[in-house]
Amino acid sequence: MEKKDAYRKLTVEGEKKTQWICGCFETVDGFFKFCKEHNDAMRKTIEAQIDELDMTMVVDENKT
Repeated sequence: MEKKDAYRKLTVEGEKKTQWICGCFETVDGFFKFCKEHNDAMRKTIEAQIDELDMTMVVDENKT
């Protein structure tokens, strides 16, 4: 996997290099780590999207 020096995003103006203004960052393998300031808000946002997009199912652990 190719290593990125900084987070990049594609915009209507083309690809622009951006810099985080807090402690959040993206790992080289594509995961995001959020700083203390943004962690709770991002967790709630992600959980809401998981529910809205119906990305999970109930698994009955008692069935064999």
